[in-house]
Amino acid sequence: RMQCSIFLVILLLCFCSLVIRGDDQSENDSTSKNVEVTEGETTGDTRYVLEDFVPLSKSHLWKLMMSFYDRKGPKSWTEGGVPNFVTSNSYIAKAYSKMLRGFLDDCHARRNDLNIDDSKPLYIIELGAGLGKFSFHFFTAIMDMQKESSFPFKNIVYVMTDFTDSNFNAWQTHPSLQKFFESGQLDAAIFNAVEDKSITLHRSKVVLSPGSVVNPVVIVANYLFDTLYHDVFHIEGGVLKEGLVSTGSTSDESADPLNPAIIGRLSNQYSYIETTPDYYSHEEGEEAHWKWMLTWYLDHFSSSASEATVLIPVGAIRALRRLTALSGHRALVLSGDKGNAHLESFKGLFDVDIAVHGSFSVMVNYHAISLWCASQGGYSVLDPHEHSDLLVNAFVLDPPKEETGKVRELPSCADSDCQRDRLVAMNQHKDAISRRSASLFPSLLHAFGEYVSRFGPSDYLEMYNILNALHEPSMDTMMSVLRYSDWDADLFDTYSLPLVTQSKDLQHHAQEALKEGMQLLWKNYFYIETNTDVVAEIGRFYITVGDFAAAAEKYEFFNQLRPDNHVGLNNLGVCYMHLDRQEEARLLFQSSLKIAPDFEDPKYWLKTLTEQDDVVDEDNGGVNDEL
Repeated sequence: RMQCSIFLVILLLCFCSLVIRGDDQSENDSTSKNVEVTEGETTGDTRYVLEDFVPLSKSHLWKLMMSFYDRKGPKSWTEGGVPNFVTSNSYIAKAYSKMLRGFLDDCHARRNDLNIDDSKPLYIIELGAGLGKFSFHFFTAIMDMQKESSFPFKNIVYVMTDFTDSNFNAWQTHPSLQKFFESGQLDAAIFNAVEDKSITLHRSKVVLSPGSVVNPVVIVANYLFDTLYHDVFHIEGGVLKEGLVSTGSTSDESADPLNPAIIGRLSNQYSYIETTPDYYSHEEGEEAHWKWMLTWYLDHFSSSASEATVLIPVGAIRALRRLTALSGHRALVLSGDKGNAHLESFKGLFDVDIAVHGSFSVMVNYHAISLWCASQGGYSVLDPHEHSDLLVNAFVLDPPKEETGKVRELPSCADSDCQRDRLVAMNQHKDAISRRSASLFPSLLHAFGEYVSRFGPSDYLEMYNILNALHEPSMDTMMSVLRYSDWDADLFDTYSLPLVTQSKDLQHHAQEALKEGMQLLWKNYFYIETNTDVVAEIGRFYITVGDFAAAAEKYEFFNQLRPDNHVGLNNLGVCYMHLDRQEEARLLFQSSLKIAPDFEDPKYWLKTLTEQDDVVDEDNGGVNDEL
């Protein structure tokens, strides 16, 4: 239920959307450049071939992708142009925690056959955890709901995974993650999502292998599936065609063919050759499910005489297959990514749209993942909003015990009537699965409706972009949005300057309410090299409202992160002066001046301290009343 303050914000959004320039882009769009070269086209530059035509999923492109993240590590996000806010903020973490709680409540109510055992661990496995920012926010949100959850919090184990050592090693010493690691409920592992079949947890040394996990696994994949390998198919005149790609560059890359900079110079060409729905013939016994998926697309678009381009997220589906095998193919999957879930997006013949943002990404076909789930007897809840920047979707794998829920062998068809009948049968199977699952997971469906369908993470991103464009937001607007965001630190950073400036004029009770919010905001702060100003701004707020002890705590932490920042040293000195720690303050002012000799503030405060030394005031102990 929307609060009145949130209704005010939505009205603001409606108004602002009318006046903000139409060329304002989302975080992802503003950093993306599409590189698309079809066969026969030319970029005007010499094209150097890195690889001849091969299936898209086997192309050199994905080696470049892995090289980018392996070589840059955490700097992929802080310096490499890869977006992180859209899927790593307090709001999306709260949304995921509510869906997780709904799923667990449904399992505990014995509405389904997933059989949760409260005495055994519930493993939440995040694929491609990257910076660890979403891990931090999600685990924090889970902690906040522990009193409401039907599953004991102490038995939840959150597992961060990534394929590269550089990200994994950064987690081990990250200041925002240490308390979670020390609790034993956060663990980490090196895991290649498309190759490995088991996970060895770094801290507990537990090995998660196929069939070893008692409870259903919870799988989280944000902004990951768009970077795992894909295949592309055309459907033209009732014929299925496989897409082949030749990877090329506008420069000679023979010296280092895995140089991530090649991504910005890509010059690819495509060709298409006829194939059949049994294209995937080596899928570890799951060939029938892949054939079912391709057959559905062929029959659907052939029956409507439509041409179509269909991306198949091969890497994502194989990763889900391997991970769900850990728990007997029982799982909840939560995934947010740029993608498509509606068939209108597939109409027409075109090449793969590659978005370059340091690395690169493609649109995730969540509809294909839902078909794969349906063929397994699984259930999908797809984001109803076709936002290209972010779709949030939920999938439940709950293998059916009865034969009616299992995929059947598909008949071969040589005419359109047979294809239509086959499509009807497949849709009846999907519908039966949907009806069955809707009654088994009502709490999950309710949470999805509240936190995705009604106002979801993509809407939150749009709200963030609109507010970011406001030059002088009111205090009421800023407070409403911060409360709705669950006091997200990145959102605070957007307009901390006007918020802190206006806070000095608030009445006492309003300042106290804002102090409570700042405590929540501090709890939600995740350290990144590029966002340390958040710490300083929280400290400046506490100085503004006269809470120098709280301000000193923040500036002490800030100075650990930025020991050569002259403003941070000065401001901590101001706090110490008000806390009767004059000698420590003097040293800080002197250190500030050593770094920035022309900085006037520490000169003023040093002069003030000298005057205090020369004046003995029995009433106030030598402290200047005007400080």
